[in-house]
Amino acid sequence: MEKKYEFWLDYWARQVVEREKKLKRGIKVFRTESGLGLSGLPHIGSFGDVVRQYGVTLALEDAGFKSELIAFADDRDGLRKVPLGLPDWLEEHIGKPVSSIPDPYKCHESFSQHMASLFIESLETANIRFTFTSGNEIYKEGILNEQIEKLILNSAIVNQIIKKMLGQEHIKEIPYFPVCEKCGRIYTTRVYEVLPKEHKVLYVCDQDFVGANKNTGKEVIVHGCTHKGEMNYLEDYGKLAWKGEFAARWNALKIVFEAHGKDIIDSVRVNDEICRKVLGWEPPLHFVYEMFLEKCGKKISKSIGNVLTPQVWFRYATPESLILLMLRRSEGTREISVMDIPNYSDDVDKLEDLYFEIKEEKNPRDLFNAKRLFEFIHLLKVPKKVGFHVPYNSMIEIAKILPEKDQIKFAVNKLKEFRYNVGTKNVKEVENRLEFAKNWNEDFLKSEIEKIELSERQIEIINKLIEIVEEEKNGEKLQTRIFQFAKEIGVNKFFPLVYQILLKSNRGPRLGPYIIEIGKEEVIKKLKEAL
Repeated sequence: MEKKYEFWLDYWARQVVEREKKLKRGIKVFRTESGLGLSGLPHIGSFGDVVRQYGVTLALEDAGFKSELIAFADDRDGLRKVPLGLPDWLEEHIGKPVSSIPDPYKCHESFSQHMASLFIESLETANIRFTFTSGNEIYKEGILNEQIEKLILNSAIVNQIIKKMLGQEHIKEIPYFPVCEKCGRIYTTRVYEVLPKEHKVLYVCDQDFVGANKNTGKEVIVHGCTHKGEMNYLEDYGKLAWKGEFAARWNALKIVFEAHGKDIIDSVRVNDEICRKVLGWEPPLHFVYEMFLEKCGKKISKSIGNVLTPQVWFRYATPESLILLMLRRSEGTREISVMDIPNYSDDVDKLEDLYFEIKEEKNPRDLFNAKRLFEFIHLLKVPKKVGFHVPYNSMIEIAKILPEKDQIKFAVNKLKEFRYNVGTKNVKEVENRLEFAKNWNEDFLKSEIEKIELSERQIEIINKLIEIVEEEKNGEKLQTRIFQFAKEIGVNKFFPLVYQILLKSNRGPRLGPYIIEIGKEEVIKKLKEAL
């Protein structure tokens, strides 16, 4: 009997289905959820969180069930830190909800709207289907009202759960933060009395909140303004504490699955218990994943500023290569750098070769996982046939030597020289791959030398080279004459100088054929400009 394998996303989808059958809740649409933190630039770790949930959503749909990904924007959270690289004036807004802070880039109504737009842009670029849900709007629309009231009126039980599970002695008596109507801050307020019949709380803005400015590396202590006020917790501007809010939205939105990082494992555990004991709702199924680290070992963080964003990745490679990074495996810490992008791009091609059985994989389990992974990185909409493949580094080499005109034609001819079978049907793929390689070359490989200071001897050399180029029409003959001339003056002195002028690089192709291919006039023009 043939052994059956199961890809990890399919495993979690099956666990969701079996669990819901036992719970008998009658849920018709299995909702997964991902929280979108908007306190800084969205990075690939945040993107990965969404991709994992969406993978389970796709697996559920593939198994014949209706499913929906909720992208929940935490836009009522307060700003805790000024992220590195953002303006210092944000310091005066620490402790305020990110939805009430001006956009530093001045193109959206608020800080949170700008960050959310970047998140949405990256997800749409990757063709991920999601329902965007603003926490700010959810509160305004009253969707969490039932949960808010239960948590406030049962705050003693909430506090017992927190104390028992985390051992915290100093915990917030009422798990709710009003936004101070005088100073606009959310983390400096404290509820001291509940008026349940009126759905109101009395609060005072008398708490200190410790934030930070990552530009200066200093703590920023925000003091409450001492204002006393009252607010209707079902209508006015406030929010639940994190140890309670997760549970509230799981219950209100009927979420059945949410993966999460190790950094919030305690918060999730507490919310699970609050969800059961206070709200009477079995919390979502979870799995815990490790955080991405940059190569030096630090956790990638939008507040610290070491941000590798999806937009940066998409400048150099396809969304499929980034999704591959997220879905290749479900466990283990991974170090990542922008310099890894070419490898992931090539790995997409390798998976495609395995999927269409261009290459062989003898281990049946590995072959199964490779094929299923290929399907998921294409969001279960796989190409009908194998595409055009060329190693990323080969495209970089071509990008280094591109002429100013007819670049696609030049690249196609070079690929043919490299014995790649390039036809008219592959031109668009070549164009796309060349654009990624050009961006890579521009950002990482090109010399920063804008002007070369030539010595008198170097001026003589360049003038002689111009003379040789003007006289010869055949590429191979030109190559022979150039090489003979280079040997006379020293190969190690000649070629780096010429490549710097022509390519802004220390190395390049055989000069004779290259000069004929891109045009003698263009080369002579560049050489004369250097003079």
